[in-house]
Amino acid sequence: MKKIFPLILAILLFISGAAAQTARSWDPARTWVYFVGLLEWKDSESYPSFPQENRRDAVLLDVLRQSGVPEKQIMYLKDRQATTARVRETFPKFLAQAAPGDTVIVYFCGHGDRSEDNKKTYFVTWDANDKAPGWDVAALVGDIEHDFKGAEAILMADNCYSGGLADVVKKTGAASHISYAVMTSTPANSSSTGNWTFTESLIYAFRGDAYIDDDADGRVTFAELEANTSADMLFAEEQLTEFVYTNDFDRQGVVAPAAKSAAPRVGERVEAYSGGDYYRGFIRDAQNGKFLIRYYGFEEADDEWVTAAKIRHAAPKQYKVGAKVQVESEGKWYAARVLDVRGGAHYVAYDGYGSEWNEWVSSERVRVKR
Repeated sequence: MKKIFPLILAILLFISGAAAQTARSWDPARTWVYFVGLLEWKDSESYPSFPQENRRDAVLLDVLRQSGVPEKQIMYLKDRQATTARVRETFPKFLAQAAPGDTVIVYFCGHGDRSEDNKKTYFVTWDANDKAPGWDVAALVGDIEHDFKGAEAILMADNCYSGGLADVVKKTGAASHISYAVMTSTPANSSSTGNWTFTESLIYAFRGDAYIDDDADGRVTFAELEANTSADMLFAEEQLTEFVYTNDFDRQGVVAPAAKSAAPRVGERVEAYSGGDYYRGFIRDAQNGKFLIRYYGFEEADDEWVTAAKIRHAAPKQYKVGAKVQVESEGKWYAARVLDVRGGAHYVAYDGYGSEWNEWVSSERVRVKR
């Protein structure tokens, strides 16, 4: 018995140490989650609807629930529920419930808009219109600064011009008592894909999927979340993301524990041949010489096992920096010049327009000047 007790104690200490290593850096029991998801709008002509089937905002919210966030600490405003007045009324009251040291997670998906002078960014609420464009992201951050007594705010936005939220937080900076992590699907001056790619990447990270764990240490960190989400968006959508951290927010903090995978090539981004054409995706698993492909823009039910012969690497279409081109915007083509290139994303300046109109666009929106 004298020899067994130290052995048992050592095992318990090892288990507790391993658990500590994989614990989240945010405590679900002390986290407040405010979700606004819109796929339809009152002014359907100005703001076209998105398909309701298999909406991913609800999936991401369920992942947070399963992580341990109490239901009483969750507010989800969906479609018609998300009017401007209701958001502006409920958000400060929701924030005020948090205690010192707590975390708040705020998520928005839908349409985004900017003011005519491009100086303000809005999340388009259900009843938004020309006179009342929606939820001002500066007001969103202002409410957090005024009403939230907690320590950390994780802000996530999947919409056009969502990087405007990151810009507001950057201006808040060190003067704030809050440490921010801001994750947006696009820079402030650029439109966003209508696909769920950005939100899906968040799901993979908060769910702790093995292919997000780049160093295979059993933990998904915020740095790994950023790296994989940015890579997914650039590869699948030819779109840049915007990530901002302020004060002492720890990029190496753990988003979720991850299941380890020894399968080769897991997480690799490829093109796979299926149904007569190649589609972009990433390798989700590998067994017996075959690879499970997760196709971007499709349902998880469409994941498919393929052989190595049906996989190839994809080279993005690129125009050279300085090239004179034409760029499509709202159905029209404008003369422009390429200022920067990252993957298939091109940063362009429009001829005859000020720098406030510069934006990142995919290669599909660029053609040789005619």
